[in-house]
Amino acid sequence: MFSSPFPNFISFICKDLSFTKNYNLLPEEEKIVASFDSPKRKAEFIMGRAVSHLALKKFKLESIPILRNINTREPCWPKSVFGSITHSGNLAAAAVGLNSKIAGIGIDLEKLSRKINFEISRHICVDNELKWLKTLDPEQAKLNLRIIFSAKESIFKCFFPISRKHLNFKDAYININEKKSEFTYILSTACSNITDVGFSHKGHFSVKDDFLLTSTYIKKYPFTE
Repeated sequence: MFSSPFPNFISFICKDLSFTKNYNLLPEEEKIVASFDSPKRKAEFIMGRAVSHLALKKFKLESIPILRNINTREPCWPKSVFGSITHSGNLAAAAVGLNSKIAGIGIDLEKLSRKINFEISRHICVDNELKWLKTLDPEQAKLNLRIIFSAKESIFKCFFPISRKHLNFKDAYININEKKSEFTYILSTACSNITDVGFSHKGHFSVKDDFLLTSTYIKKYPFTE
């Protein structure tokens, strides 16, 4: 399992499928999962809610159901928090922070053994990212393309709940620091009431076994521990 990439005022939980084997959803969540036809989708929902409730336990909010926005399919968190859920393969993770301390949070899991066509880089990467990837050997380029993709997923999850703006892959430029397991990003579009064009921030990535985890969060100012 991945350890938390966040400071201690954010709750992070990552578990595998065995954790949810006998997990019972709250009644309101049971109604949602019953509406899914796909067994895979049902399993993903249960995994996501299981780790989310465990993450909410830090703030004594674990008994509140996490419903689902039927239009955007995003989780509806308790009013006092921002959160993010991700799942891939047999893993699921959730990150939650009080909205008095953070203005947004995003995480993304990717299974590295899942095959991808490198040609998708044309749709995911801006010119500077493509130029950099071309300087790497093929295996390094494939891994870093995955990090760029996953980082952008985390960024979009971080900003959407408060801005309600759908960012595209080319709205963010990622710069990867492999030694520090960090990435910095610059947005080329504004997110209303949060950032202007040119906003720069950072996130983290980690590779463990067959999985990649990326994460980012925005502190709320003024901020106090």
